[in-house]
Amino acid sequence: MVDYSVYLVTDSTMIPESSTFLKQVEAAINNGVTIVQLREKTLSTRDFIKRAEEVHKLTKAKRIPLIINDRVDVALAIDAEGVHVGQDDMPAATVRNMIGSEKILGVTCSNTKEVQEVVEQGIADYVGLGTVFATNTKKDVTNPEGVGPIGIRKMLHELKKSKSPIHSVAIGGINRSNAARVKTLCSVEDKAIDGVAIVSCIMASEDAGKSTVELCEQLSTKPAWAHTEIYKDVLPLSASINRMVKSQPLVHHITNNVVKNFSANVTLAIGASPVMSELPQEFKEFVTNVPNIALVVNLGTPNDELMKVFTTAIEVYNEAGKPIVFDPVACGASEARFEACKKLLNKGHVSVIKGNVGEIMSIWKLTSACNDENKNENHMRGVDSTAKIDENTLFKCAKEIADEFLSVVVITGPKNYIISNDGRSTTIEGGSKLMGNITGTGCSLGSTIASFLAVEAAEASLGVGDLYAATVDAVNVYNTAGKNAAAKTNTPGSFMIKFLDELYTLTHK
Repeated sequence: MVDYSVYLVTDSTMIPESSTFLKQVEAAINNGVTIVQLREKTLSTRDFIKRAEEVHKLTKAKRIPLIINDRVDVALAIDAEGVHVGQDDMPAATVRNMIGSEKILGVTCSNTKEVQEVVEQGIADYVGLGTVFATNTKKDVTNPEGVGPIGIRKMLHELKKSKSPIHSVAIGGINRSNAARVKTLCSVEDKAIDGVAIVSCIMASEDAGKSTVELCEQLSTKPAWAHTEIYKDVLPLSASINRMVKSQPLVHHITNNVVKNFSANVTLAIGASPVMSELPQEFKEFVTNVPNIALVVNLGTPNDELMKVFTTAIEVYNEAGKPIVFDPVACGASEARFEACKKLLNKGHVSVIKGNVGEIMSIWKLTSACNDENKNENHMRGVDSTAKIDENTLFKCAKEIADEFLSVVVITGPKNYIISNDGRSTTIEGGSKLMGNITGTGCSLGSTIASFLAVEAAEASLGVGDLYAATVDAVNVYNTAGKNAAAKTNTPGSFMIKFLDELYTLTHK
């Protein structure tokens, strides 16, 4: 059985001055690499064979396979364990005929169509899926920014259809900072990547052995945000509220200009503290110095500079294992907004995805379950949902989002649906129709959820605790306040004031 878990792809142009090509490869092999692909684009055939023989001597000593990139003649000359070909190289069927059935055959796939072709041929042992992220080693890729975990999952979905097992490795821009996330998120039902392919993280390292060890440690460790719990004895709502108010969590908002004031007032009303910061230099200080903190990422008024702020914040909060609430405002209203959501969800993990029916159905298009027939459906008109989806379909789509993004999904409306990737779900009646007449009531629900998540994560013995239970409590509080306020007024202006009063009363009894 071939172990694809730590797949080294060599690059002789990256070697630091303090080392040599063979020293880098040997250090990697001695410290955890499980398979090596020798890639040389400029060497003469004679020099390529010589280098392949030298590397093969190292790999055979550790009993790990050596794969030759593209050059079947070199692989045959040294009796390497396999060959890897790209889409522009010799056809896979021709390669298989030349190397026989016992050798390993790998094929590069950068989209679902190419995976479908590999599955139909049924002759490859594994596929290299990518590029995952932007990389300096591949300039002529279809998607310069990378397909991200979202694209990898769509390719895995196609790979599941193979009658015989085809293994997979994710490749492109993977390093110690993102390897664990890639391994965790690149998975669909019954199919996950078998490994990650590494290039510069090892080949360009001043200490290739240490870098390999650190990479292997990352791959064997769950990210902090992936440690969640299911409580057998859930706190009563009153106790959950008291805990949150006593803790006074900090909610970091990166939100749209239209709702900043209202979101801040809602956060204060429930006993939490708001901070509105778009200064990336202080994000790490926030997560380091404040144990009970959560981030709200609201896409309401995006621009190029704000996208950079969003991505930095997601990276920082993921690294610290702090919760993130993502509000994909109007993500289906335009292609640009949809692509912005895709970019952010590829950049990192979010704890909760909250939106109206149209927004959630737009996010569903990013799942592997969405086929070509569904992807062009429009569910938004501006920030408003135009989706007409029956409840069973809505639950099914939300569950598929929760499963693939490993997030809790909250769907707002006359009914609020909360769905977790662990199989739990519930429905909560909406607060009042008047809430739809006040700018920011949807966005500030995100502030309320983040407040409860921040405390839950800080109190958890490991990871982020029971995010589903905390989200349910937040949605209950928010909609109860809306219902109580609506019982005392029937106009939007006075409702807004009474709504804040009710939030305060419910949380400060």
